[in-house]
Amino acid sequence: MTKYKLLKPIKNVEWNVGEVRETEEDYGGDSYLKINNFALSHFTLALLEHAGFIEEVDETPKRWRAKRNGTYYYLNLFFEISIGWEAYNSFDNAKYEAGNYFQTTEQIEEFRKGVKALVGIK
Repeated sequence: MTKYKLLKPIKNVEWNVGEVRETEEDYGGDSYLKINNFALSHFTLALLEHAGFIEEVDETPKRWRAKRNGTYYYLNLFFEISIGWEAYNSFDNAKYEAGNYFQTTEQIEEFRKGVKALVGIK
């Protein structure tokens, strides 16, 4: 399902500016957005988006990432907890993208226990 946010008012449409609505699917798998007693097709939504009335919204929660020169925790090659200083370089990016990048010692310790159990280390 896709979410859209109304950017500009549309005459005779019950949808408030800033409000986010989610598309539904019909029996054929085509998506539509129900407003009032109407179903706006994918094509109509594309036209409204192109005209600047709506925008697609990605509400995927963003993972925490340290600010430049801020600290984060990660597991090194010996499964020890290490501290990194964020420089937004390839090393920091690789740890972040691999999921080996944590804000608190509690988070990294829980991750460490899981990794060690998976690998079979006590």
